[in-house]
Amino acid sequence: MASRLQRILQSLDLEERILNGAAFFSLIALFFPWLSGEWIGGETVNYTGLSFYTSFIGMIIFILLLFLLALTAVPLLGGPIVLKRRQKEITRLCVASQITILTLAALSVLTEVTYEFSRIEIRFGIYSTLVGSLIATLYSFLKWQEYHRQEAQDLFRHPEDPTPLSERQETISPLPPPPAPPPPLPPEEHHLRP
Repeated sequence: MASRLQRILQSLDLEERILNGAAFFSLIALFFPWLSGEWIGGETVNYTGLSFYTSFIGMIIFILLLFLLALTAVPLLGGPIVLKRRQKEITRLCVASQITILTLAALSVLTEVTYEFSRIEIRFGIYSTLVGSLIATLYSFLKWQEYHRQEAQDLFRHPEDPTPLSERQETISPLPPPPAPPPPLPPEEHHLRP
């Protein structure tokens, strides 16, 4: 089982591994403490991303991160292809950027709470989720750009030519000499009227 998982992970390119690793790290960071401290009345509290005021935002982030991971994991584990590559890259970019925006929204809510209660502090969980989502957004943008670059190169590749454009070696033959100039025209005669 471990060797199969290792083969699957090594079949991915580096950007894909980093993107999915960052999404997985953000998913785990949802369960880290986001907010902790002393509440009203001296009660010590410790809230994760799936509790407190940010629980609804945390659940949406959790679902979006699962979807982001499923776009890669389902086809690798033998399931159907969830989205075609053309739609996969832009969907991945939109989902990753939405996760980043929602994490920033949760951070702003937690910041407001810390202004109201002085003994409550923001913890490393929200920052870990934010860093992971920013990395996932960056690498999904890079994958989207790479797809468009590849699409532009495929536009100029002939379908009957199986060799990739980078491996093709063009043979440069000398150009034929230009044609000889035409012979000069005879002089024109102009008659003056008497």
